[in-house]
Amino acid sequence: MNVENFLQLPITKDFTVVAGRNGLHKPVQNVEILDFEFSPDIQTVRETVFSPNSVVLSSLLFAKQTPEYLWNAVKNLIELGASALAYKPVIYKDLPEEVIAYADEQNFPILRFGGDEFFEKIILETMAYAKTQDYSFFLDTIMRRLMEEELTAEQIQSILQQINKPFEKYVFVANIQLQDHVNNQWMQSFFQLEPLLKLGMICTYKKSLFIVMTHPSQHFRFEKLLNEWLTMYAISTDSLTFGYSRCHVTQTDFPIAVREAFYARIMAEINTTSICHYENLASDWLLIELHRKDAKFAMDYVNSYLGPLLIEEADPDLMKTAITYVVKQGNIKEVAVAHFCHPNTIRYRLSKIRQLVAPLENDYVFYERIAAAVKLYLLHSKTNVE
Repeated sequence: MNVENFLQLPITKDFTVVAGRNGLHKPVQNVEILDFEFSPDIQTVRETVFSPNSVVLSSLLFAKQTPEYLWNAVKNLIELGASALAYKPVIYKDLPEEVIAYADEQNFPILRFGGDEFFEKIILETMAYAKTQDYSFFLDTIMRRLMEEELTAEQIQSILQQINKPFEKYVFVANIQLQDHVNNQWMQSFFQLEPLLKLGMICTYKKSLFIVMTHPSQHFRFEKLLNEWLTMYAISTDSLTFGYSRCHVTQTDFPIAVREAFYARIMAEINTTSICHYENLASDWLLIELHRKDAKFAMDYVNSYLGPLLIEEADPDLMKTAITYVVKQGNIKEVAVAHFCHPNTIRYRLSKIRQLVAPLENDYVFYERIAAAVKLYLLHSKTNVE
């Protein structure tokens, strides 16, 4: 967490930044209390008073009669690597101008309490938040391994033990992403569901969100329950894309379920639908596994077939038309509607595409090959979003 995150805690929401606003990015690893450590009357080893990357809380009692002590205290905190000073305005409501100016110059945040917040409660809430963030980071790391590594049965067992959840026999996974990918703020509302997921978990991967649920029955209606939860918490699904895995055995096929949900969501994006179930993808399974296991080979095929459409000098409308032609499953009228033009314009573009990539292929072979190449191209571009 950083100072800005610290200010977003429920107990610090009324704090104000009085100096050093440009330093809110500084990391926070601890919260400590300053009483009289920087009073000249106290002799101590300065280097061991406070830990680096700490938010230091103080009532500024040490400078009650001598405000000049404040500048020295701020200077020492900066030298010790503290991330911020937060003070309770019982002795000083406003700090001396030279202290504010120095903190601004050094990009050292000084925060003023909003009321009568207790030091101990601030420390407890900060540490609880940091612990939650650490566990979220741990889950995100685990999800990256499940998605990107070929794990042995022993490694899967080890990961499940590390997650330390009472998982049931069967696992069901949903992967969700905002259609415009602008930011990750939309994810926060979904974390309201965490208390309900005693047999599952929520975590992130490449700007998408995973919701994992386990159940003793393979006939569990996961999608129905998830929709009920979203309704109960008034979480809007507008502009969201969902991918659902098949039911799998948790102890052996956990990574498969995770990948299925992710790629089902990718295919929903490709096909411009809001929901996709992996079990309904038919032969697209083959393309997904080909790209997942040998992306270089898959892209070599794409470049060898679609190369004339991908070069810098190519007409960009041709590649866009090829993509829509595949997404609309060869329906010329629907392609024309999507491109706001006459069907004859689409036929002309398709004729040019065929001349460039496959002048001798018949209609069936042409569609089969361009569909595979376009889907691999889209799979590659969408799975490489960080």
